[in-house]
Amino acid sequence: MGTESEGFFASVTSRYAMARDFLTRASTLISQVTFNIKGATPQEAIAELGQRWKITDSQRGVLRELAASKEGAAFIGEKIQGMNRGAFHRSAFALNAFTQLGFVDLAAQLSMTLPQLKWALVAANLLLAWIAHDSIRQNYKALLAGPNALPPKRRFWGLAPNPAYNRAVKKSSLTHARSAWQEKSIYRPAYFFNAITIFVGSQFIIPPGQLIFPFGLILGKVTGLFSTAVMVFDAWRGIRAGDDARAAREREISIYRHLDI
Repeated sequence: MGTESEGFFASVTSRYAMARDFLTRASTLISQVTFNIKGATPQEAIAELGQRWKITDSQRGVLRELAASKEGAAFIGEKIQGMNRGAFHRSAFALNAFTQLGFVDLAAQLSMTLPQLKWALVAANLLLAWIAHDSIRQNYKALLAGPNALPPKRRFWGLAPNPAYNRAVKKSSLTHARSAWQEKSIYRPAYFFNAITIFVGSQFIIPPGQLIFPFGLILGKVTGLFSTAVMVFDAWRGIRAGDDARAAREREISIYRHLDI
């Protein structure tokens, strides 16, 4: 009797450890996917950034010195916002890829036999998620590199302009120009396109009518609600992407005001 009890408790303990390990891994994965730094101050943002990325002590020291100045704090905040925005796009397009795979069959709704269309939409969303992930990496590298120091505005004891100064100012605006272009020309149309395809082709991969009542009814309602929620989310993000593009363009224009004309 004692041996059976010990075997039962050992089995329960083993399964509990397996379940806890699975939940820990799932929580870590969700934390990485839903990357978002919420530090209210640059120092808090740097501390939270160190928990998510591998930052050396020297890099952390440089960032803290940078955060001590007003310009440095603005630079850190700008890069952190870019990373958060890229992470949001990454999660959104990963969600759209999942929705296109399991809840949308555009070809069937259009009375077409074209399974490649589903896989093309899934692959397109995964590609967009990778582009957003790459923007996170670019902002992270730019954050660690720090702001580029501008050369002197004038040379020869202030008697002549320095062409290198204007070139450096223009170069510093390229990141904002690229961000504005991505938001307006890539993310915004992609969100609206996803919303349209989900609206037209919403259809769960398992026909609810083939399931036993009430599971078919419940599944049909839940999948319809999920598809509608994702469609509304895409439409909202498409509008917000246009606002983000205008904000990035304004930041680009503000840099040009420093040109020595």
